Amino acid sequence: AKRDKLAIATGLLISQQLASASCLINLQKDQLTKDDTSLNIVTVVFRTILSQDPSMEAFSGHLKKGGIKDILLFFPPTKHDIKHLETHFKAAGLPQVVDFYIKRQYAIIKETMTKHLKEMVEATESADSMIEYIKESQTENNLPETELVQCIWSALVASVDWSIARPDQIDAMVMKETKRISAVLAPFCSGGKTQVALLNVVQVYCYENTKIMKSFPSILKVLYNEDCVSDQAIIYWYQKGSKPQGRQHFLQAAEPLVKYLQQQEDDSEEEE
Repeated sequence: AKRDKLAIATGLLISQQLASASCLINLQKDQLTKDDTSLNIVTVVFRTILSQDPSMEAFSGHLKKGGIKDILLFFPPTKHDIKHLETHFKAAGLPQVVDFYIKRQYAIIKETMTKHLKEMVEATESADSMIEYIKESQTENNLPETELVQCIWSALVASVDWSIARPDQIDAMVMKETKRISAVLAPFCSGGKTQVALLNVVQVYCYENTKIMKSFPSILKVLYNEDCVSDQAIIYWYQKGSKPQGRQHFLQAAEPLVKYLQQQEDDSEEEE
């Protein structure tokens, strides 16, 4: 009971920024982690912090300021894996801590992969070499395809300098570069959810890079022709899957292609 009271007090002080989460680092010592002592204490601390402010952004900020890099280090050495973390915090009624940890790990993995892929692009390595590297990383890190396509697109498009093209050259340049990127993307775009995720990555990218905003339909056509996205994925994205960034502009721009795809579907059904 005394230990819980101390943990609650610590959580309150951290949440009010009267203490730093760095005080928890001592709990990562082997003699304290081996019998779940550390884990039980930080669980109460985390629950207290989140009861004061449920925002995971604030929670992340507290840990970052305190130098807490990996919450698995509060677990016994034999339980340093995501399954034990998930089981423990879900049982403790803190599933948001599990989501936070997974997202954080994905971010680290994606950052590493993006950096390596950029280096491969600079070294003019082949699409096959990149695909092999991505497959190995995916197997090793169990990164979902929805996260993977974002990483691939970001890394491969980073080498493109749109400013070198004249306005009348942009569309051709966009199609050429999208085709290059599609060669690496295609093997990882098997599911509908992944394809919609890719369309949203492209939408946000075009929104943030206004020079190529008008070429959004051209990107869609290349992705479709190169088997990165299906007609069903494009139609779903158009009807209810798009992001809010520039939504009206992108839906309007994609409308002719969507109508064409819907017509193709209707014609196929009539033939059957």
